[in-house]
Amino acid sequence: MSTTPINNKAKNYGGGYNKQYLTLLLADGILAFVNWSLMVEFISVIWFFPMGFMGFTGWEAALLAIFTPIFLGIGFINRVVSRFNLPIRLIAQLLAFLAIFPWAIDKASIKNDEFGIFSSPHVTKTFFVSVAVALDWLAQCNSFANVKSAVRRERGAYAYALAIALHAIIRLPYLSINPFMTWSNWIVFGMFLVVVAFVILMRENINASDEKKSGAIWSIEHETSSSSTVATGISFGGVIFFNQLLFSTYGLIPRWVGLNPFPYGLLVVLGIMAGIVISKKKDLITSRNFFIFALILSAIFGWCSGTVPFIVGFIGLISASLLGTYCNSLWIVLIEKVSNTEKLGQLFTSAMLTYTVLLFWAIYVVSYKFVPWWLGSTLLRERNQTLIIACVLAASFAFIYKSLRSSGGSSTKREKSNKDQPTYPNKDVFNVLFGLLVLLLLFSVNRAITHPTDSSIAGHHYTRDLTATSVTNTAPTDIKSMIWTIHFGYDNFGRNSFPNVTKVIKDHGANIIGLLESDLSRVMTSNRDLVEWVATELHMYSDFGPEPSRNTWGCALLTIFPIISSERVILPSPEGELACLIDAVLLIDQTPVNVIVTHFGNTEDVLDRKLQTEGAAAIVKKNADMPIVFLSYITTKVNTDNYRTLRASGLEDTTNEGRYCQYIFYKNLQLNKFQRFSSFDISDTEQQVASFSVIKENKQQEQQTQ
Repeated sequence: MSTTPINNKAKNYGGGYNKQYLTLLLADGILAFVNWSLMVEFISVIWFFPMGFMGFTGWEAALLAIFTPIFLGIGFINRVVSRFNLPIRLIAQLLAFLAIFPWAIDKASIKNDEFGIFSSPHVTKTFFVSVAVALDWLAQCNSFANVKSAVRRERGAYAYALAIALHAIIRLPYLSINPFMTWSNWIVFGMFLVVVAFVILMRENINASDEKKSGAIWSIEHETSSSSTVATGISFGGVIFFNQLLFSTYGLIPRWVGLNPFPYGLLVVLGIMAGIVISKKKDLITSRNFFIFALILSAIFGWCSGTVPFIVGFIGLISASLLGTYCNSLWIVLIEKVSNTEKLGQLFTSAMLTYTVLLFWAIYVVSYKFVPWWLGSTLLRERNQTLIIACVLAASFAFIYKSLRSSGGSSTKREKSNKDQPTYPNKDVFNVLFGLLVLLLLFSVNRAITHPTDSSIAGHHYTRDLTATSVTNTAPTDIKSMIWTIHFGYDNFGRNSFPNVTKVIKDHGANIIGLLESDLSRVMTSNRDLVEWVATELHMYSDFGPEPSRNTWGCALLTIFPIISSERVILPSPEGELACLIDAVLLIDQTPVNVIVTHFGNTEDVLDRKLQTEGAAAIVKKNADMPIVFLSYITTKVNTDNYRTLRASGLEDTTNEGRYCQYIFYKNLQLNKFQRFSSFDISDTEQQVASFSVIKENKQQEQQTQ
């Protein structure tokens, strides 16, 4: 598509620095940011039901809300949405903010195990968020497909790409949380910004209408495209999902390759922004070589994922960051293709089907146990490396399709026509990028100050002894261990429980904590990171456990004691979900203490639990000479075969009370106290806390002799 300005006013509209253009770009960016935030959050809102009820409830059908752009294929609806686009977006986004606002809950009015619209807070939230997403995504796609001019089209595309970058950046100071989707004061601020953006853009619409009447408007020349409607739709759905899967936060990719989210996640953000910078280099972006380069990067990233040496993980991080560059460089050309498409129903059907297939693939790689085999669960089990390749193929499909169909003559003609086109974004886009870089720098300084270090951990948890010449920090000599299944960071009403989890741990005074169901680095949990949050807020050492790319539900270790060594283990799971285990050695009172955190499989997978028990018992026996704290979720009752297998390895139980899931075992330690606490509404599982003292060598030998 090319455009011809009718008057001089339009000639500089998208050129160098232009206050009006920059203001409109920021206004578009606000609406795009809220839309993207809702798309990322929406999947976790739906997923709360199968997560909580271990099966389908019917509300999973709310996913159909993202299919509303299909109706743009109906001329009447498309015209109505085009005319009332901004009012629709205003209503939808304000409704979404009101739906996710953490209102006070009247527990007496909740009807358990019922799924009527007003039967429980999360059902109500799901309904209104679904309506909001349906309307806002409909209007957003309408603005992509029915632009008034090339300037608006390009501005809208840049606004959305910049919104994706901002979404990753804004989560940095909030430790993986998007504050606009979580905290009440930020939600109110978001509503204010949406209203401001609406007013700015409505004024532009009024001015554009006046210009149209006087003839002062851009004329549009549509160029024919060799990409098919279906191919363009596949790429659109692929780019949307690829960004949501890997680039909706800064810390996911470092976790995949065994690195810490900060500071390594900064490279991911820079990769996303680099994609925006090169997005006008059309010949590069649409070339086969660029596509092959992305395929190679996806293969390298997949190979470097998991528990790998630092240098291998760093190579994986660089590869994935460059994938972020690739994915976000496609925006401008892709939106141009979308706006050139006349069959909008066909376009968005293929787009949303592609998105849905990739989404279910991402869910199946870890949730295969809860999905029937005939829906493809066993076929896609643990196939996350191939998922990355599939995302690259989908995102690139329209460009590869065009490349394969283009003849040599048409390619030469295209190159000639693009010769005089700008190859970089305009100055206003660079101004916004510079602003994002400043934000990134400020947030990085803040994180560097608050990031847990040896000195900050000692300052918060150790006893400080002051003399005239020195300061000595003395670590506690007693162990206060805690095991807790934190329900993926959601409370029983589907709200973020990060602050509450942190407060409970702090109130208990626990200094060794095992958290289970702690891997939230997935598209269905909005790519959050509870381990990073708690470790930073409480100033603790942490071990995330097996990487998200290893497809477990997660087990994490947090402690105030130095971690000497740590091994992340996947226990045998031939039938059901993968079971994780952390085998760590901590230095406590100058004594190496073995701390094991593990989460076994489900009740129905008898063989899995037997093999997992034997594997965990073998690790205990291997470390037989050390004191051991065993924090576990072993899915069995007291005195069953699996329980006795663990006890036979030398472990002692902290109590003879009846339990089923969570257990704290120990060995070569003195048990001082064991307690069980209700989690109330923070989680669906109790907390267990056990206090121990380290037995010095001579006393330990005497005890073993007796």
